[in-house]
Amino acid sequence: MLRTLRRSVLTGALATGLAMAAVGIAPASASATPPYALVKLTWNCSKVGDVTIILKGPGVASSARKSTGTGYWRGRPGTFKLERLSNGRIAPKTKSFRIGNFSTKRISVCSSKW
Repeated sequence: MLRTLRRSVLTGALATGLAMAAVGIAPASASATPPYALVKLTWNCSKVGDVTIILKGPGVASSARKSTGTGYWRGRPGTFKLERLSNGRIAPKTKSFRIGNFSTKRISVCSSKW
């Protein structure tokens, strides 16, 4: 009797889970996406050589060194601080910027307008 009841409960739970997955209903914790902010840095520094940056922000603390290429960092929305270090051919600079929810900030590392 208990074995039959347990088997029917497990079968019912499995059928309910499969039906919810087929319809596309997910639990609240799985369907809610936390807000994020993306930082896209592009290096086009072939004339000055490798350039090092340090990025600090909510959920991000990283550094990178490249002469050409693209880098992506994902963190929480808020105020970020980007520091470009000197390599002898390019001046050091520091920039603070704010990124909102689900937004992307694009920055060219070796730009003179930076």
